[in-house]
Amino acid sequence: MAKSKDEKHLKNRYLLILLSFFLFPFQGCYIVKQGVGQFKLRLEQVPLEEAIANEKNSKYKQLLASIPKIKQFAIHELKLKDNDNYSDYFATSQKGIAFVVTACRKNELIPHTWWFPIIGSVPYKGYFDEEDALDLEKELQTDGYDTWMFVAPAYSTLGWFKDPITTPMLERGDYYLAETVIHEMTHTTLYIKDQGDFNEQLASFVGQKGAYLYLKKSNLYDDGQIRKIKKQKQRSKEFAQIIRNYIPILEELYQNSETLEEAIKKRKAIFSSLVDEVATLYPHVPKTHWKFNNARILQYRRYHSEQKIFNELWGKSRGDWSLFWKLVSEHVKEKKWLY
Repeated sequence: MAKSKDEKHLKNRYLLILLSFFLFPFQGCYIVKQGVGQFKLRLEQVPLEEAIANEKNSKYKQLLASIPKIKQFAIHELKLKDNDNYSDYFATSQKGIAFVVTACRKNELIPHTWWFPIIGSVPYKGYFDEEDALDLEKELQTDGYDTWMFVAPAYSTLGWFKDPITTPMLERGDYYLAETVIHEMTHTTLYIKDQGDFNEQLASFVGQKGAYLYLKKSNLYDDGQIRKIKKQKQRSKEFAQIIRNYIPILEELYQNSETLEEAIKKRKAIFSSLVDEVATLYPHVPKTHWKFNNARILQYRRYHSEQKIFNELWGKSRGDWSLFWKLVSEHVKEKKWLY
């Protein structure tokens, strides 16, 4: 068995060398470069059982051992798609597995998008290498965009590759691990081409609701611990809601501003007011900590907004996940969106 694994690993390395040699003239191409990065990521994954056996950190060992349970819960209880994702582990000292850049013009709240084969237009661009992400961010800023870069502990390849558990996914404990796994499994269950906000909001809705159910049914957290997590999440929701309250204010400003210079000048007062309001939630955090621009504002519409439609569909489903997914599918068909 060990010989078979060694042979497979060696074969993969030969394939990587061959791929790198063949694609050398095209290294400036984003898709090719990230494809090579994805292949390297695949080579450095180890089976979950091996990772659990070798892990010295007791907290990580326990969390890694819980992955199959989370997956089975998501498949059987939440009716998410079964696949080979999260059966391997990728250990890294990086703060995240992907560095994601978003952008927006300074006088509008319309996300800058990138188009890719298969998935269509998306409002972000991710990199394995932080320097590459910083280079893109600098380029976009030079072109007059607001930008916001964030670190992702995980991401979904929508079933095209075998997605691993990563070290950053383990660092915040049981709830956030379950939420992240379920969030990413939602992407592989349903992903609508060219509908980035819908995809992220659906995954966030299912991830949060699913994680609470998992913790409760698994008896991992008692009622007090769950209340503490919900209190933290409620604070985050209040923070996000404050930010979303400023979206129509900014939209009106941009619509009525005759020049870019006028919009930039007037929005400073709006962002200052936003900082003052956010600071009331976190009185011990210096106001200088809070930085806002259009790109960051849009993150709170994309990821933190619980679209009213999902709550409505969940209510109609009466807690039946099979019915919930049927209702979501019907909603997508009514919108005439393409799978």
